[in-house]
Amino acid sequence: MRRLLATAMWPYAKLAGALRPGLRILMYHRVADGQGYDQLTVSSARFERQMRHLAAHAHVVSLADGLAALRAGRLRRPLVAVTFDDGYLDNLTHAAPILARHGIPATIFVTTRFCDQTLSHPRYGQATQRLHLNWDEVAQLAAMPGITIGSHTVSHPYLPTLDEAQARHEIAESRRQIEVHLGKPADYFCYPSGDLGARERRLVQQAGYAAAVSVAPGANHAGVDVLQLKRTEMTDRDDAFDLALKLAGAFDPMHRLLHARRQRRFAQRHAKPSSPMPIEP
Repeated sequence: MRRLLATAMWPYAKLAGALRPGLRILMYHRVADGQGYDQLTVSSARFERQMRHLAAHAHVVSLADGLAALRAGRLRRPLVAVTFDDGYLDNLTHAAPILARHGIPATIFVTTRFCDQTLSHPRYGQATQRLHLNWDEVAQLAAMPGITIGSHTVSHPYLPTLDEAQARHEIAESRRQIEVHLGKPADYFCYPSGDLGARERRLVQQAGYAAAVSVAPGANHAGVDVLQLKRTEMTDRDDAFDLALKLAGAFDPMHRLLHARRQRRFAQRHAKPSSPMPIEP
């Protein structure tokens, strides 16, 4: 049903995109095989087809170049940027070779305690194999042409439940650690679960980030708040036609409704503040 509705919206969405070009930021997590269906995982074969489609039919830019175009207000055509959240090992072993093959730049947002191998994404519980990049592997990615490393906090908490000191630590310390390990600036931030309020935005700004991404759906246009950039979620179910619909923005109205419902449910699950994690020296 959603695909039928999006197909009906496609001509109008394409016209709107042509009249007002924007930067569409695609959101990925994992590229892996043999997982079964997982909303966060795209198979290597599917990812290859998606990147081939982007290379042939879209103008793909780095996040930095897309932001520069937004700030200058000179988008003559729609732009696309690719991002990954959490810092999974398969971003190096599976995604990076495909990105390189098609000349696609990408920004990878890492959670620093995942890189320390002292914590893993709670979605996967006690994983039987290593899921996340270590610091040597992050450095390998950072050295690849077109790859940018950004921050996704220290421990991937739900930031609104933390007190201000803890939230500030999560946001600023992750940047510091990335810069120490890589010897280069970490200018971009990704809000865990995409959730933020005025406080989180302020703390990101105070930490010195140039831009930050959320999971709010849609394209970004000139004048957008660069500390609350929208993104478009990609899944293993997205074939070339679905990707074309997403690039045009035909799914955006439905995605906005689903996003609002998802965020309400997520906030309800985290209504009770968790015990603050001790601040590391």
